[in-house]
Amino acid sequence: MAYPSRRRRGRKGKVVDRVEALLDRVKGKGGEKSRADRTSSSRYLGFRTLDLLRHRETFERLVSLDFDYLISQHFAASVSALSDLLPQSVLGRAQNGHGWFTDEYGTSLRFPDATFDRVLSVLESSDGNLQGNLVRERRGRRLVRFGEWLFANLDKPELELVVDGAPLFGIDFLADRKVETRAFVTGLVLAGFMDDWSSRETAMLEHRRTFAGMPFHIGGGEILIVDREKFEMCGLGDTGSVLFDNQQLRTLSDIGVICNNRHADYRYPEYDQAFFRRRLGDGICDDLALIHIGAQHGYDAMLGAFVMDAIDTYDKFLLQMAWGGFDVQLARRLQRHFMDLEERPLVDDREIFDLIHFAAKRNDPTINLSSSHRRLIQFEATSKVPTLLNHWRFLQGEIIYDIKLGFSRVPARQFYEVAQRRLASVGLPVLEPRYFK
Repeated sequence: MAYPSRRRRGRKGKVVDRVEALLDRVKGKGGEKSRADRTSSSRYLGFRTLDLLRHRETFERLVSLDFDYLISQHFAASVSALSDLLPQSVLGRAQNGHGWFTDEYGTSLRFPDATFDRVLSVLESSDGNLQGNLVRERRGRRLVRFGEWLFANLDKPELELVVDGAPLFGIDFLADRKVETRAFVTGLVLAGFMDDWSSRETAMLEHRRTFAGMPFHIGGGEILIVDREKFEMCGLGDTGSVLFDNQQLRTLSDIGVICNNRHADYRYPEYDQAFFRRRLGDGICDDLALIHIGAQHGYDAMLGAFVMDAIDTYDKFLLQMAWGGFDVQLARRLQRHFMDLEERPLVDDREIFDLIHFAAKRNDPTINLSSSHRRLIQFEATSKVPTLLNHWRFLQGEIIYDIKLGFSRVPARQFYEVAQRRLASVGLPVLEPRYFK
């Protein structure tokens, strides 16, 4: 009689075991609460979890309301750019029960199974230009065209931030704006690497303490290309909510869930991108990162970092995917270009690690904020400039608008106090903030 459990089953059998163990861990078996257990008391926490199958009409109604509300707000961007950008905001609000995703009692309504294309399938009924494949194609075209324009003009001392007759990414305040090329590209590279997981890991080795002397830690992960069918068959769910180590990622690569051919052509819908968390904890405050880059390298570099933030945003939902993400890929190409030209990269690695350390939310003083690209180009209530330009006014010592920032609605006075103290910690002092009354 054979005893399979005692047999040496070889590499394939070991891979199967690893997959089963990985799925058990992700699904919460082995002593951890399952996803259902963790959310069983959701109605007592001020939210309800709904699904698209049973609550399709509610989802469609709220998607339309939320998109109409967002696009009616005051942004420093063209309507065509907002049409491609804001469905991504609606998706996040649907998944987290924000914005218009509430019931008549104010209870948050969360749709965790909402997707970018499901949001667009609702919106396209009133605007044919909002079909999923059209929006993804336009977003990708913006990125590719920017890369082509940038490398075609890298040898010029100045750049005018207008491509094909329109400001970059449809942003009004970039129209006819001339920047010093080297400074602008420096901002691009710095922002391109600040979310890179290997850079964050090294930053924790280079900076072991916060500004207050406490142990320095930062969360993060990797965005990887996955085979959609295999990914869904595994039932991994939200891969950003649990940790994945190197062995587990290798296992998913072995069975073809994660794609590892850097030179292959990866197109949606056969393939997609997924965020795999490598370390728990808060990440970077993008607002602080932009301010640090602006304080150290000037306004042109700050605009470069801001443009890279836009690239990172649009990169999330494309037809044609770039290995490692378009932002990191672009930053690496720029570093190689200057290495070939000057025999040294444009930006030293240590400066990247310093930026990550400075802008980490859990450095001191701590901050619970990171404005999305949408928030950076939005005119908040009472403000006559978009949030990004309010940050620049702060760096210039000009009177700033007392607004609330990001989703968490952090008061400007609290945020700029944190920014001022952190800048002082790295020898980049600014004037005491002054506010419009």
